[in-house]
Amino acid sequence: MVSGDVTVSPEEVTVNIDEVNKKPEEVELICPFSYSLLKEIKELQNLHGLKHDDYQRYRQYCTRKLQRLYKGLKFLHGSKRFQNKVITPELFVKDIRYMEIIIMRAERAWSFAMDLKQFANTESRKQVALIGKLKKAVIYSRQLEELCTQLKCNTSTQLEAKAYHQFMLGMLYFEQTNWQKALLAFTSSQKIYDKLSGAVDDPAVYIAKHEEMMPNKQYCLYNIQSMGIDKLDGEEGEILMKELDNMIANKAKQPVVTARDIQWENNGTTISNDELKILLTKIEDDIRLIKECVSSDKKLEYYENIASSCRDAVAMVKKDDKIDKKDFLVDYFSYLRITNTIDRFLVMAQQVSDKLIGVVETRPGTKVARPEDLVRLYDIILQNYADLKDISSLDKDGNTFKMIEVNTLLFRTKRCFYIAECHLASSNWLNAIVLYDKCSEHIEQTKLASSSACLDETKQITEELDNLSKQIYSQRCSAHASAFLSKQLNEEELKTINTTSRSDKKLEDCLNDFSIITNVNDLPKLAILPPAFQTIPCKPTFFDISLNHIEFPDLEHRVEKGGSGFSSLTKWIWGR
Repeated sequence: MVSGDVTVSPEEVTVNIDEVNKKPEEVELICPFSYSLLKEIKELQNLHGLKHDDYQRYRQYCTRKLQRLYKGLKFLHGSKRFQNKVITPELFVKDIRYMEIIIMRAERAWSFAMDLKQFANTESRKQVALIGKLKKAVIYSRQLEELCTQLKCNTSTQLEAKAYHQFMLGMLYFEQTNWQKALLAFTSSQKIYDKLSGAVDDPAVYIAKHEEMMPNKQYCLYNIQSMGIDKLDGEEGEILMKELDNMIANKAKQPVVTARDIQWENNGTTISNDELKILLTKIEDDIRLIKECVSSDKKLEYYENIASSCRDAVAMVKKDDKIDKKDFLVDYFSYLRITNTIDRFLVMAQQVSDKLIGVVETRPGTKVARPEDLVRLYDIILQNYADLKDISSLDKDGNTFKMIEVNTLLFRTKRCFYIAECHLASSNWLNAIVLYDKCSEHIEQTKLASSSACLDETKQITEELDNLSKQIYSQRCSAHASAFLSKQLNEEELKTINTTSRSDKKLEDCLNDFSIITNVNDLPKLAILPPAFQTIPCKPTFFDISLNHIEFPDLEHRVEKGGSGFSSLTKWIWGR
């Protein structure tokens, strides 16, 4: 880009034009900073609505953020008439906030498109507006990629900008039903994120983005195969076809193109809706990732994704009139949502329990774990089990319902135990002992229910109950000892109380004292007669007494003598 005018003297008119265009005196612009594009975007999305799929809230945040950036950089577009301003390489290098402007513009357009997508199935105009917003997002992401490449930003920043642009391009082609180009764009973006995940210390955000694009990529593959396309155009298409063949081989056990059969609670149905199959595949993939994941925070994120997918599936089933056995599918996805929600709260309860027993240290600035937190979590878990019982498709005599009953008793026992822990921490020894006894009763009931269920899953529950019984015995002994010591201390305090006679004192002097009165004669007196003399201050009567002995001077000669006649009358009228 040329940043100034070229001045050529008459003697240099015959110089080769290529030599003029070289301009060796120009300084090459190089971007001095690096930017973790995907990480920063994901943090903003999770903080401002996308954690709950609230695209409208995120779009409004992007708008406010842009206004703050415009005002802070004085990058305004006119007060009365709009004047478009372009972010040049000189501005881009000058301040990193100009990069944030481009990112926020792209994110605002993309979130607006995703918000419109929720209504695009019912209103055709929404679909047109959706594609228009995605085109804007592609323009801004291309601008970001070109500036990062032109100004030679950090290698990771250039790669992230390119992957971001390919993702936006893939979303545009996906909505335009251009499956081949969408597949190429998603694959290109995934390749870049795969390379970045192997070059950084924390690859979780890149792996998650890679998995986020998999359903769209599988859907593109399904549509390409359904159209009977055996070969993609171009060299990139030939390379991609090899990758797709490998993908088909890996997904041979669960082909996307076939209908999905669901068997649950001695009942079953077949899913032929493509979008519903994609959601079901996404749920199964998240459940598989949870089993492989070690980090508790990552597990919580996957559980939230499962709950969101289940809610979307229920809404889709209720809206589509062509789906068979709608009530069965609604109950099935509700069952998946509630069971995974219970597992999510169990992970949270395990985190709090580890902090309580000291397995995990509490970091400075974080909330200290308390037994009350576990009581609240187990309340939520019991409520979710109550919701499970209300699912009509569950077999009341089946193993699933029996396990719900056993788990309800188990978590009721744990809730009672931690309520006792709360009383123990607040020195309510007697209440704690009573609750520990109640826990023992609940344990016997739970063991009886688990033995009558005759299921393999109850063995683990029995082991948990045995460990809990040992804890209850230990804590109950501790409460007994603390109550006994407290009683002994109270008796010693009573012995030290003053038991002397107070018959020589007035009642008003003994209001704040407590003593054991063994004799009626030791009662304090209401009043002492005759009352004792009290000293009072003297009345200041000195000046009253001395007034009778003071002789005042004679002032008669200064008194004006009154007149008579007409002048006196006028003075009286005029007040003189």
